[in-house]
Amino acid sequence: MVNSKLKIYSKMSNLKTILSVCLVLTSLYSSAQLLPIQYDTLERSQEVILTGGLDFSTSGLQNELTMKFVRGGLITEEIKNASMDKHRDINRAGGILLGDVEYRNYDVQLLKKRDWGIIVKAGYNTFGGAVYSQDLYGLAMYGNDRYVGDTIDFSGFNASYATYQKLGFGLIDRKSKSSITFNVFNISDYASVGLRDAQVQQDNNGDNINLVLDGEFAFRESQAFNQGIGFGFDVDFKIPFQFANDQTSFLQIQAKNIGVGYLYEKQRVYSVDTTFNFSGFEFSQLFGDNAINFDSLDVLDTLGISSSFENRTFLLPGFIQVGKIVDQHSSKRIQSFFGLRLYPSLIYVPYVFGGAHFKANDWLSLGANVSYGGFTNFRGGLYASMNFNKLAVGIATEDVVGAVSGKGKGKSIFLRVKCAF
Repeated sequence: MVNSKLKIYSKMSNLKTILSVCLVLTSLYSSAQLLPIQYDTLERSQEVILTGGLDFSTSGLQNELTMKFVRGGLITEEIKNASMDKHRDINRAGGILLGDVEYRNYDVQLLKKRDWGIIVKAGYNTFGGAVYSQDLYGLAMYGNDRYVGDTIDFSGFNASYATYQKLGFGLIDRKSKSSITFNVFNISDYASVGLRDAQVQQDNNGDNINLVLDGEFAFRESQAFNQGIGFGFDVDFKIPFQFANDQTSFLQIQAKNIGVGYLYEKQRVYSVDTTFNFSGFEFSQLFGDNAINFDSLDVLDTLGISSSFENRTFLLPGFIQVGKIVDQHSSKRIQSFFGLRLYPSLIYVPYVFGGAHFKANDWLSLGANVSYGGFTNFRGGLYASMNFNKLAVGIATEDVVGAVSGKGKGKSIFLRVKCAF
């Protein structure tokens, strides 16, 4: 127990700014694209596939608020209140930014097996997300006046962020288009925060607080592009099965960027498990230009915070998806697709999706889907794909409401181009 003098500012403006930015930054990335991959069994010689996209989603933050941090503008009480009404005890925000290029050569008779070609991949991924309490949003947006004489509880706050690039090499079956790829990853950034117990109790005057904190913060210390290395794999299996009316459909089992990363650039790690009592202490001494230097061993020891440099090993934020996919060569005008997606992350809940694919003519297809889970609740999506002899182009959004309304809780856009030779 540490007794110090702390006088809390009525608006806690510095803390509000810091927490607000943290909440928004964790929501500016996305989940994996849902643009259906149409199962194409035509035999090709070579193919190049380009994929890119940005998608973020939240369970409580509306676009009219998050876009203010991106584009600038006044955040009114009405805007803050609208998002506050969408928050529950536990909330999520997050997503990914991705770009991939894939080269397939079916003519190379690798391993002396005629049906196996080679596949080479290169890509970029950023994954970030957070799970947080309603009180944390309230503190960030309204300041501590809202909680005078009360307890601010942000226990269970968990956030992670990773940026990595990959280069992969593998095998692909000429007929089924099933493949397996082994990847090497460059880890360029990684951070994590986990608060098992975090509470701030204020007296009725707001000039005395009791802080309970048990958690860990890990951030990169070096600015090097190469922070670490990872190893993993991608798999994509297509399995025929009998569905409605005994017609043959295809089940896709897909795993992408599954692996382990190791950071040989040491991370700065702060660990704390203690209780503080403050009175008469200026908040500007904690945040801002005149903040306490938390690298000071005396300060850290006094506050019960341990600081260290550590190498880290962590699971890469890859995903596993299982579902029925669309058959490009089916004569049916309308096909269904559905599935389940999982990420190895506590902040990402199982993602369930389903929809209908409409073949308008020989070259144009349209589709719509609904989904639930991930970083948000329900979403609706649309896509269009154009398939020519040796060229296919697709564009999709997983969030129709977010694309047209400030009341939405996310943004999503994906593009996919495939060229055959």
